Amino acid sequence: MEEWTVIVYFLFMGVLLFVGKILKTKLPFLNRIVLPTALLGGVLGLLFSDVVIPGSYTIDTSIMTTIVYHCLALGFIALTLKRGQAKGNKKIWSTGMIITSTYALQGFLGMLLVLMFFSDKFVGSGMLLALGFGQGPGLAQSFGSMWTAMLEGHGATLGVSYAVIGFVVGGTIGVLLINLISRKRNITKTKRYYDTSITTHEIKIDTVKEVSVMDGITIQIVIISLIYFFVWGTLYILSALLTTEAGGTIGDTIYGLVKGFNFIIGILYAMIYKKIINRIEKHGKNMNFMTNDYVLSNLSSYFFNIMICGAVLTITFDFLSSFGVLLAVVASIGAVFTLLYLRFITKKVYNENNDEYFVGLFGMLTGTASTGIALLKGLDKNLETPVAEELVLGSGTAISIALPLFVFLMLPSLGYNVVDGVLIGENANASLLLNIALFGIMLYFFVIFTVLMLRARKSKVTKENK
Repeated sequence: MEEWTVIVYFLFMGVLLFVGKILKTKLPFLNRIVLPTALLGGVLGLLFSDVVIPGSYTIDTSIMTTIVYHCLALGFIALTLKRGQAKGNKKIWSTGMIITSTYALQGFLGMLLVLMFFSDKFVGSGMLLALGFGQGPGLAQSFGSMWTAMLEGHGATLGVSYAVIGFVVGGTIGVLLINLISRKRNITKTKRYYDTSITTHEIKIDTVKEVSVMDGITIQIVIISLIYFFVWGTLYILSALLTTEAGGTIGDTIYGLVKGFNFIIGILYAMIYKKIINRIEKHGKNMNFMTNDYVLSNLSSYFFNIMICGAVLTITFDFLSSFGVLLAVVASIGAVFTLLYLRFITKKVYNENNDEYFVGLFGMLTGTASTGIALLKGLDKNLETPVAEELVLGSGTAISIALPLFVFLMLPSLGYNVVDGVLIGENANASLLLNIALFGIMLYFFVIFTVLMLRARKSKVTKENK
């Protein structure tokens, strides 16, 4: 039944998400921590596979990795297509800079720890901390897969493992922080954490004419498909121009890196599409039907849930003998520094709702945006503060601010020669590229940190003058 291969995996993940939702809702010990249903479903699927139970079903990690790779890009395209509301709030940009500076701190810290204590390992094994904690399993797996030759064949698994640990840290330590803050402020703490939407939507059909053959969800899927077709076309052309049959050239290396950034190419094309729609609307044409934020939100949620669940299913445990200690050390120290930095920076940057920003950002920068919102609801049950909106919109600005950081993260891998997936060794530029990446990330962090401090001081002065 080869024709069912990929479909069976989607059906399997659908069942896992359904079971995870039931367990998350009904079992008290699960809804007392912030644990995404998609993560729970993926863990369940992994625990009952032959990875843990010999003789059980086998998960084809190559197929699952491919699914995660595409869902990551499709989810970002759907998010980028959303119009949202135009915002001029300077705090949104400050929030975006806090998110990006935390990425940089995590990346620099991971590199430094590997260089100091695990110098026989590729520094990417530490840099994956920023991707797993800050961006989640999809991006961590994508980068890990690109570096798999330098990481003894365990790149994807290591990346996802950082993300899983990040979810656990955010969901447990985050809840402890909520309890401490609630006790200090003498407010009623939240006892249950469920996966619920942070917004409500009202859908109306005014006339029969609005019920058309090309309904709203179909239009959005068609648009996403069109944009992803351009992504495929771009990669196809680059492959023809850069790659060789023998492999091992600089062109092959560049194409391998670009292929891993399929989500960024998708974001760029989605932004171009939005610009075209806006330009057409300025000429008096009604193009509202071309983008539906409600549908796009649900589509992005679907893609990301499949991505998280599928990423967990790619984990194997044979990497622990080589990277287990490194993973534990880097993740533990990274979690502590992330907590301390966010506690410090939120007190400096925000004049109000410091605790809410702190727990929300901590959840987001160890897990995903949904983790941060779930923790935020522990202090702001009805989301009456502007924090939730600023976290979501700030994460959007962080994508653009963080683009140079991705360049620094990729540099060390260019110092290695890989032919047909086999590591040949370091090249003459390896040391130079490593130093540029290390000090580049450090400088990047301090520049953003300095800007944040200046903005915070200016905001404080303005508030005092009022």
